[in-house]
Amino acid sequence: MNLTDDTGRLYYVGGCVRDEILGLQPVDIDLCYEGDAIEYVKECGYEIIKTQKNIRTAKVLINGKEIDFASTRKEYYPKTGHLPVTTDTGCPLKDDLIRRDFTVNSIAKSVKTNKLFDPTGGQNDLENGILRVHHDKSFIDDPTRIIRGLKFSLRFGFKFDNHTENLKEEYLNNVNYDISYSRLKKELIDCFNLNRDEGLNRFINEKIYKLLSVQKPQKPLISIEKLTAEFKVKNPWLIYLGNSDLSKLQLTRSETKIIEEFNAIKENSNPYKICSKSDIRSILLWTAFVNPDKGLHYLRELRGVKPAITGQELLSLGFKGKQIGNILDNIWEEKFKNPNLTHAGELNIAKKYYRDN
Repeated sequence: MNLTDDTGRLYYVGGCVRDEILGLQPVDIDLCYEGDAIEYVKECGYEIIKTQKNIRTAKVLINGKEIDFASTRKEYYPKTGHLPVTTDTGCPLKDDLIRRDFTVNSIAKSVKTNKLFDPTGGQNDLENGILRVHHDKSFIDDPTRIIRGLKFSLRFGFKFDNHTENLKEEYLNNVNYDISYSRLKKELIDCFNLNRDEGLNRFINEKIYKLLSVQKPQKPLISIEKLTAEFKVKNPWLIYLGNSDLSKLQLTRSETKIIEEFNAIKENSNPYKICSKSDIRSILLWTAFVNPDKGLHYLRELRGVKPAITGQELLSLGFKGKQIGNILDNIWEEKFKNPNLTHAGELNIAKKYYRDN
């Protein structure tokens, strides 16, 4: 996007600058104004959609696109592991950059001159594929940065420098579980939605799971990446964590239902019947962590198979209550053995049940 700035105080910052240096197309445009961003966009005459007066940010509409303008700001963490508090908006740009997670995300580019401002050596770290924090309390202040580091490592091949790696291991050996699990969940979703088995292996092998629980997650029995790709399942982050302790992550109603269905499938003697009424993500969980052979057989051969005969039809034939349930169970069982079973064949099963009982 072509922006102009006469003040010399408006900067592109963060990921968009990092990606441009790497020769990649930036996903988002992040703008930071060294001063009061709300007053700045008013003076520019932009159409303001929304403002956050406490941190002096503004969302504006430019050429039909929503763009966020943030004021430079300082932050501190009154309670480690939770959201920071803004202390000074309109501060010098350097103070804003050093509050960020890693040096590679702390580079700014002047909108007016295109000159880079890099007070912490982020360009050099980009060239060397290094992730480096700004200070030794970085992970204590915000432990979700450990998962962000994993995400950037998966996306770009970056690695923590030795000191940052030591700080990570030190924190994981002394995790503070009084942290913001909503922030942790968001970073987990972003990380695992990359759909890479490498992410899960490193999450476990590097003991990053300790951010969530002392319980070590079970490794899947087959490749989740291939599984989700074959069955075109998006947003499979839950599948990566399998039957881990997810109680702290404030699951949505939909996510809770998936876990409940997963447990019902794995504990049922006739899992296919449960599968037929379950979300595909529940089935993929069961396939990946409990029974790949049966799961793949169901997904590839039996998904969508269901009896042609209905309970109402059986009722009209004179069957009642429990009889109908038992007959349908028998038909389900036979249908999964023989998906080509016809309506007439199902009716024969019902008649046989009548004769035998």
